[in-house]
Amino acid sequence: MKKYSVIIKIKKMITDLAILLIIISGLGNIGLSLPHKYVILKAIELHYNLFSPETMAIHRAMSTAVGFILLFLSYRLYKRMRLAWLIAVSVLPISIILYILKFHNFSNIFTFSEFIILIILIMGYKDFNKESDPINLKWGIIVALVSVFLIILNTAIGLLFLRNHYNNIHSFRDCFIRSLQLLFYMDISVIEPKTRVASLFGRSAIILNWTSILAGLFLILKPLVYQPILTMFDKEKIRNYLLLYGGNPISYVAVENDKKYFFGNKVEGAIAYVTVSGVAVCAGDPICREEDYAVLLGQFITYCKQNDLDICFCQTTEKFLPCFRSMGFGIKKYGEEAMFDLQTYTISGGKAAKVRQAINNANREGIDVIEYKPLEGRNKELETKILDVSKEWLSFKKSGELSFMLGSVGLDNPMDRRYFVAVDRQQDIQGFVVFTPFNGKNGYYADVTRRRKSAPIGVMEKIVISAFEIMKSEGVAWGSLGLAPLANVKENEGIKTLVDGALEFIYEHMNNFYGFKTLHQYKKKYNPTCWEPRYLVYYPKVFTPKIAYAIIKAQNPKGVTDFLATQIKQVFQGIKDTNKK
Repeated sequence: MKKYSVIIKIKKMITDLAILLIIISGLGNIGLSLPHKYVILKAIELHYNLFSPETMAIHRAMSTAVGFILLFLSYRLYKRMRLAWLIAVSVLPISIILYILKFHNFSNIFTFSEFIILIILIMGYKDFNKESDPINLKWGIIVALVSVFLIILNTAIGLLFLRNHYNNIHSFRDCFIRSLQLLFYMDISVIEPKTRVASLFGRSAIILNWTSILAGLFLILKPLVYQPILTMFDKEKIRNYLLLYGGNPISYVAVENDKKYFFGNKVEGAIAYVTVSGVAVCAGDPICREEDYAVLLGQFITYCKQNDLDICFCQTTEKFLPCFRSMGFGIKKYGEEAMFDLQTYTISGGKAAKVRQAINNANREGIDVIEYKPLEGRNKELETKILDVSKEWLSFKKSGELSFMLGSVGLDNPMDRRYFVAVDRQQDIQGFVVFTPFNGKNGYYADVTRRRKSAPIGVMEKIVISAFEIMKSEGVAWGSLGLAPLANVKENEGIKTLVDGALEFIYEHMNNFYGFKTLHQYKKKYNPTCWEPRYLVYYPKVFTPKIAYAIIKAQNPKGVTDFLATQIKQVFQGIKDTNKK
């Protein structure tokens, strides 16, 4: 076993060395494509001058392009990504041919080293099994701008070497300005060439400029055009799976734009997730038939191992815990979800007295609840008011907007969402709740709940109860007010661990970060039919700080810093209030 481990390490070192040589080769392609005059390497200068001007221009353009491609591929090769490997083994033979043409022989060091690199990559193809993350708009713009800048810089250096072949070029500043003019005007007359070599170099620069611009446009437009089209088809596929197999109330968050999807191979189903700091953080349960659960989960484990990802499922139900446990997952209770049997639920009795009182107050204030159905007819004025309420609600929240396990208002693409809106006597919106389906629309989950800061007491209670009554009349079986995070985690089975103690401490003492207790008490006053436990399940079996950080980061894009900033703000506000007293 130890001997095998040593062999694996040596193999990895050899591959990493090959990737380092790819960086050197990329720089070599770019450097040797410049029209310089070598002082020491006379042999290279001799062979370089054998090129005709036309051949030099074509060779320069190709060498520069290949050099930049190899440089950009190197990091993804280091991360062992399959697509980078495919591009590299396709581009390296072109680079080898370019070096052979440049030196007019097969025995130069560049050709030999790239041939060795190619052999190493081909022999180690099994190691390059990671999927590449789709490039987002931000990185598309950054890579495009960097590419264009490097091409401009490359052209400026070439002009500097050939400055005697142009009029009015004396310094690097002149060269850089002329390279910018070539980029924008696409006309070699701006560089005032005096020789044929100078003209051909200018034309090769124009070719490279257009190549970098088109590549940049591709990188920018792909996340704007291609990826949304691909995501649209995936999202519709997920939506169909949700209506068939989405039993977890929060499963519908899978249709949100921040999700990536793992689709089963030869089984019908999918897992919605995001990757954060080397962890695949998954929303709810895998979405599939019960009999396919173990197969889909096993395929996902294999996929994550190939991509060096740990796994954490958030808010899973009890139903599939035995399957998770049998496949080596660790399990921790995460909280409890307020569930309502709509066919028997009532707010009569002492336990729901506060809800009745709140609704009575809303009635006195003239609050009425309507269901807005955007798929039957759009009301732009009403939608604007809904979004205004959402914006106001976000402005007085304690922390940044949570995501991942919470849905969005989704008016741009309502799909199966249901919108219940509270309006006052002036028909101004005071609050709204967006419900999403589960159990094939036999249940609805209050996903997005928002109100105005000045909304009368009882607005949200009236929306929820009115929605439940309408759903009950339709024959809907279950309603959910969602999770109360960390509620009753001390009831976790077995001996209390350090993680259990930490979760209890957070629930009891860190409510400034997130109103755990307040949220639990708010949902409790509705007198739910039952509280169903929800769990974190994670692989490998040890709950690590990396997994904890990934959960926080997935749910709050601003991450831990946002929570810390909120805590500091609360402390200073408390000091300020005390001083006022």
